[in-house]
Amino acid sequence: MRLGNVIPISLVVLATAMACAPSQTGQQSGTGPLAATPGAHRGTLKIAWMREAESLHPKFYLGPGMAEYGWTFNSWLTYLDFGGVSHPMMARELPTRDNGDWVVNTDGTMVTTYRLRPNIKWHDGAHVTARDFAFGFEVYVDPDLPVTNRAPESFMSSVEAPDDLTIVISWKVPYVSANALGYQMLDPLPRHLLEEKYRTNKPQFTFGEEWRSGYVGAGPFRVESWDPGTSILARANDDWFLGPPKLASIDIRIIPDTNTLLVNLLSGDVQMSNSPSLRGNEAVFARDQWAARSEGYTKVWETRLRYMHFQYRDVQNWQPAVTDVSIRRALMHAMDRQALVEGVNFGLGEPADAYFLPSDALFPEVDRAVSKYPYDPGRASTLLTERGWRRTSDTGLITDSTGQTLALPVWRSAGPSDEKELSIIADFWKAVGINSQIYIIPSARRDDNEFQSSFPGGFVAARTISPDGFVWVSDQVAAAESRWTGSNRGSFHDPEIDRLAKQTTTLLDVKERNEATLALHRRTTDLVGFGPLYYEIEVIVARSNVKGPVGNYGPQQGITWNVFEWEVNE
Repeated sequence: MRLGNVIPISLVVLATAMACAPSQTGQQSGTGPLAATPGAHRGTLKIAWMREAESLHPKFYLGPGMAEYGWTFNSWLTYLDFGGVSHPMMARELPTRDNGDWVVNTDGTMVTTYRLRPNIKWHDGAHVTARDFAFGFEVYVDPDLPVTNRAPESFMSSVEAPDDLTIVISWKVPYVSANALGYQMLDPLPRHLLEEKYRTNKPQFTFGEEWRSGYVGAGPFRVESWDPGTSILARANDDWFLGPPKLASIDIRIIPDTNTLLVNLLSGDVQMSNSPSLRGNEAVFARDQWAARSEGYTKVWETRLRYMHFQYRDVQNWQPAVTDVSIRRALMHAMDRQALVEGVNFGLGEPADAYFLPSDALFPEVDRAVSKYPYDPGRASTLLTERGWRRTSDTGLITDSTGQTLALPVWRSAGPSDEKELSIIADFWKAVGINSQIYIIPSARRDDNEFQSSFPGGFVAARTISPDGFVWVSDQVAAAESRWTGSNRGSFHDPEIDRLAKQTTTLLDVKERNEATLALHRRTTDLVGFGPLYYEIEVIVARSNVKGPVGNYGPQQGITWNVFEWEVNE
């Protein structure tokens, strides 16, 4: 079963419709274009994203694409450029051992000292101080709050503020990124606005308009207005500590439907969008529409892995056979992952064998070390037969000794191409006799983490590739105790993998850290703790007058890391 590079019918229809009908935005901006602000910045960028942020603070939201809101309205101690080079942002300079701001003790503990720029202000004009970082640390390690990701704060023993511009972090263990804390790492919180609520009303701390329309961040843009479900108008922060951004404002349109978004983009009503709102099919279609007229451009690069969680927990309609490593190996051999690349990614990207980027210098060694499961339905059938699953009925389905079929549904949250992707996977599994059905989680339950963690067979997901993002460990298991916030939805755990994963983020010696990395991916792929599918491409689709977006370095989420440099030539 091999799929060719065929443009989806919906896009062909869309192209025809564009030629004979006026633009229909579906969701219109509630404010309209703004006049350029006098001074260094000018112009309004009209950008569209599929999802509306539940919160503008990155420690309290989940979901693909949410990093864009984070960078627009917040700032961090440091950031990574497109080449992965660290730069100071709120920090005056990076802590190093040479300048004495990164101390490694003989017992493995560490101390890093960050010195803030003196002119950083919150959007309400109050100064950002070191105590805002110390307050953030207290909040992020509080087990009573639904924090999305407690790393790296969980590696810290304390965060102190000896003065307004000095942050002293004591570390319980070595951490390789201790001198480059960026997105989602010790993000500051405006203590002058939020501390009283935290002390007196903790159960409601993460709820309220102070996280949305009334948000006070320290980023290059601030919230001017918010029309729920429709648009957010972000106004340039003239007092931003690195200087005013070049844009006067950003008109963020919330357009959940991909085809509607693409119509708006190609007509010029929207000037830019990016992943996950648009993927390979849309990028190729837009590129072909614009090629002859030079009206826009597309950028494509790899940063993420598409993969499958397997369910290791006893849930409703669970199939316990999936806990057998031989069954999981059979499931991987049964899938033609190149067909997924062609059918879902329009031929862009490539199949993956591990949670590791091909652009990483260590990739050739990792590629040699991991166990691989190429498309081989014969091998899949042999493994299934060896474990007692045989074709014994007229239906063509395999059954065990009791006559039960191997029922393995495939789940995924609603999104572009997901039904097609799941159907391809299910069809390959059916070809070897597995009783597989697909289930698209409705939008109304996309934020129900407990429900999403109750899938009975396989769950297709994607995540940015980084050592910190390796979630198939015990402390990332989605469970009631963590309010189902863990990203390890299938509850896979292995003590040795836990140990090796920790070493990849704590060993400061490069040789030792590389050895741990190789061992981690070797063991994970041998056990098939999860199923790597393919490298998911990231795309930017923009009109020609939009200047500045370049993409993101894989481990750092969000293309808006340099939004303060973007321009619109009007």
